[in-house]
Amino acid sequence: MATRARLLVLLVLTASFMSSTTLSQPTTSSQSGATRYVSITDPTCGGHAPCYRTIQAAVTAALAGETVLIQTGTYIEQVSIQRKNDSSTATEAHRIVIAADPSAPPGSVVLHGAEAECSDGHAIRFQRSKFVSVRGLTITGAGGPAISLMGGNNQNQAIHLERLRIFGNGSSECNDGVTIARGNPGTLVINSLIYGNGRNGIATIDADGGPHYLVNNTIYANGWSGVSVTRNHDALLVNNA
Repeated sequence: MATRARLLVLLVLTASFMSSTTLSQPTTSSQSGATRYVSITDPTCGGHAPCYRTIQAAVTAALAGETVLIQTGTYIEQVSIQRKNDSSTATEAHRIVIAADPSAPPGSVVLHGAEAECSDGHAIRFQRSKFVSVRGLTITGAGGPAISLMGGNNQNQAIHLERLRIFGNGSSECNDGVTIARGNPGTLVINSLIYGNGRNGIATIDADGGPHYLVNNTIYANGWSGVSVTRNHDALLVNNA
């Protein structure tokens, strides 16, 4: 079977990209809803409520348009983002934001994924979710992909991965940074540092999908490729290094 990868590479200046309303539009997030807080060390989340001990508990409870703020600490868990905004009427206004607390020191909010290898070893898995952002986390120690976007009947839409540091995940046996399966239109990976993972930094799998947007990322020293695009996935790369 012939293999084709439609890879559109756009070389533009950073300034021109940042001034482009067309490409900057996907980064817009609604934060008009309630905020849920997570702290592994402080049962009061610094006096904020509602307060959760795990990221998963807060994500499970999160409703359309809400924000989950994760305070300083190392969280050893797998996070399943499943059926969030799973409706034909979901829009950008319903976006759920899962983010490191802006007041936390850079790099101090760490998600340590499962040590099981490959498909069972993810740190974050998206399944049948729309309009969700993950922002500002350091993700390491997963035996499989740091972030997995399931595909086909379980595909997602408009998932944004922003300002992440992803390193030290997986092995030579499986993709280990960000894995994007069939479908998943509107996936955005932006302003992230992805290095030192077992195989590819960012990889698509299955027959087709996208469009995916990979913008202003630094990707290096991964076991295989920085970015691997398979078959008929559409990927737009802008100002990556």
